[in-house]
Parts: sequence; structure tokens; C-alpha cells
Amino acid sequence: MNAAGYSEEEQKINQTTEDVSHSAQGHKANISNPNTSEKSKKHSKEELEKLGGEAAFYGKQGLGE
Repeated sequence: MNAAGYSEEEQKINQTTEDVSHSAQGHKANISNPNTSEKSKKHSKEELEKLGGEAAFYGKQGLGE
């Protein structure tokens, strides 16, 4: 359980493409940050993959971009 007693899956019900993109941006920034621990970078890499990797970024929907 996470915030307010809702499971992680229940919290993702209303995530828009833009929400997912913002989460991916945060994880990508964390991976690039030289002041971030290796453990944190590993977690962000795993989360970024769960979000869909590079396809998680808003605007990169395979339309020639």
C-alpha cells in the first residue's frame, strides 16, 4: 500500500500520457545526476523501464520524431 491506503496499481488508474512522461523525465534526470547514489540510479533505471523506456516520453509516439 502507498499513499492514502491505495495500492500502486490503483494510483496509476488516472495517469495520463503527460503524467507518465513527467515521471520518466524525473527518473532520467536522476540517472544523469552525478550526485545521485548508484542504488538510486538503479531504481530509476528499473522504474523507467516499467514506464516504457524511451517510449514513455510525451511526444515520442513513433510519429517520425
